[in-house]
Amino acid sequence: MTGKCFCGAVSFELTGDPLMNALCHCRACSIAVGTTTPIHLYAMTHGNYKINGEDKIKIYNQGGTLKIGRCTECSCPIYQGPEKSPFKAFFPRYFDGYVDGKNNTLPANLKPAFHVNYENRGMDYNDDLPKFAVFPGGDAVMMNSDGTLVAK
Repeated sequence: MTGKCFCGAVSFELTGDPLMNALCHCRACSIAVGTTTPIHLYAMTHGNYKINGEDKIKIYNQGGTLKIGRCTECSCPIYQGPEKSPFKAFFPRYFDGYVDGKNNTLPANLKPAFHVNYENRGMDYNDDLPKFAVFPGGDAVMMNSDGTLVAK
């Protein structure tokens, strides 16, 4: 899978399965891209991505440990992730080939699998995706669409 920024100065290639394909509702993600809606992240572990034009990426600190890499030419966000994490999260909106010129419908393999940081959502989402209060794994807490805790 390949993708690029708006101007094409930075491109990337992703190989293998994603570590995570989710909608993130955390405050840091929403500030990073300036929206209250969830951010769709496609996280790849190190070694499963190749970035061309890294000299055209400036890393910004979005507060806390979140770092976001943006193209210095067009300001397009390329990736983000917590400092020293084992992954970078890319934005499927910038993947090549999924927009057909008529709509922005994602193919099945790129649709998010769950919500993360749902406790920080800007509004309720009435979909069938699992909703994790924070992140899945270990002692993960599940929520329903209105934010009521339903399982641990």
